[in-house]
Amino acid sequence: MSLMREIALRKKRRILLVEGEDDRLIKAAAISASAGLSVPVLLGNKKNILKKAGKFGIVLDGADIMEHIPTEKDVEELVSIRKHKGMTAVKAREMLNDPNAYAALQLRRGIVDGAIGGFKFSTAEWMRPVLQIIGTDKNTTLVTAVCFLVVGERVLFFSDTDFVIKPGHKELAQIAVNAARFVNSLGIVPKVALLSYSTHGSGDNPVLKDIHEALELVRASCPSLVIDGEIQFDAAYSPESAERKCPGSPLKGEANVFIFPEITVGNVLIHALTQLTNFEFFGTFPVGLAKPVINGGRSSGVDKIVNAITACAMQANIGIKARK
Repeated sequence: MSLMREIALRKKRRILLVEGEDDRLIKAAAISASAGLSVPVLLGNKKNILKKAGKFGIVLDGADIMEHIPTEKDVEELVSIRKHKGMTAVKAREMLNDPNAYAALQLRRGIVDGAIGGFKFSTAEWMRPVLQIIGTDKNTTLVTAVCFLVVGERVLFFSDTDFVIKPGHKELAQIAVNAARFVNSLGIVPKVALLSYSTHGSGDNPVLKDIHEALELVRASCPSLVIDGEIQFDAAYSPESAERKCPGSPLKGEANVFIFPEITVGNVLIHALTQLTNFEFFGTFPVGLAKPVINGGRSSGVDKIVNAITACAMQANIGIKARK
């Protein structure tokens, strides 16, 4: 978080908070603005937001409020973006009644520099219009999700936890490359583990084929990247386990980027860890979008939302895209 704050403070970015009438978002906006980490823009009814802020004794100095009022210019823009999908003015007006779609359009138009959502709405409700309206960066074919936690002196990154349900070898390779580029953009050298239930052939099953082929693709496209697979978590994370199970692995038990073979594994693990331990996960960071976006969690408290605003401002300041 210290690194993210440092980068966020380089230039104040306008970060749109989609669920702007939510008590948590109002409190988080005030904290972020007061610290100079961003110019939070609360999306919602101005009278309601100010009334709630007053109830909490909050003065929203340094923050803005954006009313959810679609204009004909918004409608025309959305029709232009989605006309290849049969978008009409009638459909566009209906779509823009959704604050998630409205927010995505304002981000695409450059009215704001980044946007965070998914604190009241589900991931699907927030990210579907983001993908439809913002779209992917021109240099990638897949939007993937990265989150991370800090364990002692190590920062551990995990992907994909939100978007790609059951990746094939090409998708696994792109997930790994996206995650590595994200980590590298933070000034951290990525060491990538393609996780599985076996290590270097200790298991024998056709499901491992995708991991092996993904490894070949990544090594061909990013020859300097430290990556290995298939590998179990302990062999990727622990030098002692690596010495026993795979002494020839380039990771040497020092992996910091862990790629799950499918979304179920990653999503279950992360939710279990947040319930059973004191670990705090940061993210989710969608990687591969054309604009900075954060997907939050509906159980998030104020502190985590402040971190999300900071992370989005950081992304805006370093221009995190899949090509970086």
